[in-house]
Amino acid sequence: MPGSKSLVTYRRFSISTLKVTAAVNATKRMSATDVVQCARQAALEDMAGFSFNGTCTAYRFGKKLCSCSTEEPVIYVTNSSISYGTPSSVPFSAAPYVNVTVENTGLKQYQLVNFFMDVIENKIIEPTDIPGAALEYSFFPQDDGTYKSIFIQGVDLASCVTDSPCGLPVLVFITYPTYYLLNECGRTIELTADLSKSDFVIVYSHPGFGCKAFPDGPTYNCTVTFTSNTTLAFIFLGFYFDAAAATCDGYTLRASYDTTPDADFCTVAKDGRGNTTITLRGQALAKTFKAGFFFSFGK
Repeated sequence: MPGSKSLVTYRRFSISTLKVTAAVNATKRMSATDVVQCARQAALEDMAGFSFNGTCTAYRFGKKLCSCSTEEPVIYVTNSSISYGTPSSVPFSAAPYVNVTVENTGLKQYQLVNFFMDVIENKIIEPTDIPGAALEYSFFPQDDGTYKSIFIQGVDLASCVTDSPCGLPVLVFITYPTYYLLNECGRTIELTADLSKSDFVIVYSHPGFGCKAFPDGPTYNCTVTFTSNTTLAFIFLGFYFDAAAATCDGYTLRASYDTTPDADFCTVAKDGRGNTTITLRGQALAKTFKAGFFFSFGK
């Protein structure tokens, strides 16, 4: 179509209404009787996209659209409005976010490179549930207006965020201090300062828990001790790690805490209290998929 300055080409593009709303920063209703006339009007106004369903609506986008989108409905966009890159993680400090308010609750919307929705426990909630749940859960918007919620610990936000429009939107209210067992081998880590500022400290098996599989590879021999001047308590969850043939797929995962020495964490989810020494040893046998595990420490 001839635009105001040059020829403009639009292509068909399938995208959900929710994602259109998130990407658009300006709309304009225009008079048109068919798709061709709507395209001509959008081009003359230098608009990056349009839709026609009896009414002609033109769009200007604040960010690029993901090329992998296959959802309905269909709109028409310029090629320069589409991102063809595969999402990759960026440092948390560099990750863009949008301030979002749901039921008078202020949240930040980030984009994730991925999330193991079929592995990490989640449940559907209504928008009215968010004010009471925001201190414990993060939320994935759904096209029908509901949200899939997960415990905040269910994804390592700092290692899973992206600046790509192809990311998966997630809404968060609060984040916790984070450590990674495989990055801290041989250390004793004092958690008193962290717990003076936060209700919980999360120790993930590896960077990217929830979006990147546990990294099978070398033979691990990793021991880390976590201490605190205050009463320390923890819960442990291992998603497709402790349940891998009930043997951690060849690894041994043990912890000593309080009066409990060398407890086996490859058999059942546990909780405990006191200064805690965690040891991961061995190598994978079958190299089955393992999402990993985390220890959530609190006061």
